[in-house]
Amino acid sequence: MQRNKRDFYGRKAFTLIELLVCITIVSLVSVAVYSIFANGISAWRRGNENKIYARNIRLTSEKMAREIRNVFEFSMIAFEGTEDSVMFPALIPSKPDDEGDYSETHYEVGRIAYFYDKKKDALCREDKAFFEFIDEEEVGKGKVLIQDVSALEISYCYLDNVTGGYKWKNDWKKEDQDSIPQALSIEIKFKKGAIYKDKFSRMLFIPIGTGEQKIALGSITTQTQD
Repeated sequence: MQRNKRDFYGRKAFTLIELLVCITIVSLVSVAVYSIFANGISAWRRGNENKIYARNIRLTSEKMAREIRNVFEFSMIAFEGTEDSVMFPALIPSKPDDEGDYSETHYEVGRIAYFYDKKKDALCREDKAFFEFIDEEEVGKGKVLIQDVSALEISYCYLDNVTGGYKWKNDWKKEDQDSIPQALSIEIKFKKGAIYKDKFSRMLFIPIGTGEQKIALGSITTQTQD
């Protein structure tokens, strides 16, 4: 019995300082592992967000290009545009009436507008049926397509009847032209700190665009480079 007691009290154990040192080391290792894991998750999320944002820009530009290429001449709806907006006639899906949804998709003549909303810092799209905007000339509230946009710059290509060369201008007014431009140059700039760092540019050619200057030009133009 005495021997067992001596063996028990003679065993060595961890001191309080040793326990504190061990706990500190384990804590530091755990924090380091967690930091590496958290940084990896954060980098993955940023990369995924960048891909989604870039994909949204690409899909939006494709839809915009498709709708502009399919534009047609309609006497009641003119093709018009400014430096940060463009509107044109198009076929849009009809909205369901009071009796319920349509069993099939129907289309009607309407107006599509793409514009830069300064309050939302976004590229927006609006489509309205003919009877909805008959007394309106300005675009209203549209659906946000791309966020964190700082500027939208649109240029319009036309054939100058005086010089016989192609030029670009920063607006397309029905008072100056009674036709559709031959091409559009679109440039989207993004805010500082936005996911997409670079500006996005694209040239859109319009198959039926004649784009001739009918009267003396009143807006700024630039000569195209050969």
